[in-house]
Amino acid sequence: MFTKLLKYEWRATRELLGILCLVCLGASILGGLTMRYLMLFDGGDTSGNFLTVVSIFGMMAAMFAVGMVAVASLLLFLGRFYKSRFTDEGYLTFTLPVTTHQNLLSSLVNTAIGMLLMVLVMGACLLLWLVIGLSGSQDLIRLVWQEMPRLWSAFQEIWGQIPWNYVAMLGLNMVTSAGCTLVMLMLSVTIGSVLAKKHKVLAAVGVFYGIRVLLSMVLGLSVLTPILTSQDEQLIMLRIIRGTPLLTTLVAVAGYFLMYRLVDKRLNLN
Repeated sequence: MFTKLLKYEWRATRELLGILCLVCLGASILGGLTMRYLMLFDGGDTSGNFLTVVSIFGMMAAMFAVGMVAVASLLLFLGRFYKSRFTDEGYLTFTLPVTTHQNLLSSLVNTAIGMLLMVLVMGACLLLWLVIGLSGSQDLIRLVWQEMPRLWSAFQEIWGQIPWNYVAMLGLNMVTSAGCTLVMLMLSVTIGSVLAKKHKVLAAVGVFYGIRVLLSMVLGLSVLTPILTSQDEQLIMLRIIRGTPLLTTLVAVAGYFLMYRLVDKRLNLN
């Protein structure tokens, strides 16, 4: 049944998600074309000044559109979570033969997968942006091609000096921090929907702001403690990098079970 819940959640969001992907693709093409024109523009040709201004505004619009796609995709999934759990649709959702854990995890997993997909799409679109934008600069491409052997040698030297254990821990930090933020967002929606009788969305925004302030204080103390207890800079950095994923994971787990408790014991859709 959990698989069916995931499929149902995906079907409810895939159309709007596809539209956002198309917007991101269109913005990357626009940005690439304007970038290519600006790189090829001859400053001595005054007839192109108007097109230059248009191209600059077009590139700014493309950058704004890509940024808004990231925000809109997150709001899409949070809106879906709110609508399917805390509005009239929640009556149907919570009558399904599934546990509360399955109900919450289906939204959490679907949101995580959807946001990961959007990150990949945005990365591909930005790569397309650069390919289109740099394709008209033949001199730059020729220079990069000529310098490729030297760049490859420098890359090999740098590769052997990279502290991969630190890179892996930084990657783990990013993953756990993203997961913690997602849980805190869903927890804020849950608290605002369960405890507030009116203006639930505004309540959720206020709760999230309060949670972020509290977490910032906790993370600040966790960073300050190694600094006060050690003089070795490398040891301080190592303790911070190792401690942050554990702390964010504990916060995410605690936030999830608080969300479960609120939904299981305090939710009233009557």
